[in-house]
Amino acid sequence: MVCELNTQKELSLSEFIKILYEFNNIDALTLCVKTLKDKYTLDEVKDLSDEELYKYFVEAENSLQ
Repeated sequence: MVCELNTQKELSLSEFIKILYEFNNIDALTLCVKTLKDKYTLDEVKDLSDEELYKYFVEAENSLQ
């Protein structure tokens, strides 16, 4: 799964909502982010690998099924 989001540019709320609108499984994404916020600081999340982050997303998807 590949999602491109340019973090070097600040997005307006409306731009961010439009990007999220196109995301297929927003419920899993929301649960994934909530889980990460409960476990890690922002700096720790930035240090996680793509594989580790994807694992959290898949776990969120599975828990919603």
